[in-house]
Amino acid sequence: QFQNLFPSNARPSSRAAFLFNYNGDALWKSAFQEVLEDTNDLLSMTSKQGPYFCGAKITAADVAWAPFLERYAAQLPCLHDELSPKNRELYP
Repeated sequence: QFQNLFPSNARPSSRAAFLFNYNGDALWKSAFQEVLEDTNDLLSMTSKQGPYFCGAKITAADVAWAPFLERYAAQLPCLHDELSPKNRELYP
């Protein structure tokens, strides 16, 4: 399910993964909001016994996903005003 969360028109990159399209423009704010909402929904469905993707224990899924979320937390506010992945009201 993770592979379907990222925007399909995003360019993979080692420094700015899934932030820009293939012509170099930043993806629209709505695309990032959808990724964050879908990630939050996936976490809500799969983590009934804890804060991680598979419950109370951290797994490879969490280790793989965490760097993307941390990069988004740092980079998205620079690309789009008022877009913060760490907003606990929108993405608990």
